[in-house]
Amino acid sequence: MIIKIKFSDDDIQYISCSTKVGRKINCIQEDFLKWIFDEEKNTKYWALENGERVHPNYDANAMVEWLNNVRFKSGIAKAKLITNPQLRVKKTLYY
Repeated sequence: MIIKIKFSDDDIQYISCSTKVGRKINCIQEDFLKWIFDEEKNTKYWALENGERVHPNYDANAMVEWLNNVRFKSGIAKAKLITNPQLRVKKTLYY
């Protein structure tokens, strides 16, 4: 399933994931946001200012990494970032 991730009108990315994940993506998005804002669990996607973490700084790659390595780490089907979707977008996430 193709998911459009819209950060702004000019910043849109797409991920491909299983239909099972895609159907639950709105609930999954809430869990992703909890993870991305958790300074103890997520250290890679934080902007630093004077050596201090100030806020999350992420894109669709963070969602793909989280889906593959945190949420569904034991699953076979993996999410991936795609640049030009060949299939129709089924859902849109807004950040």
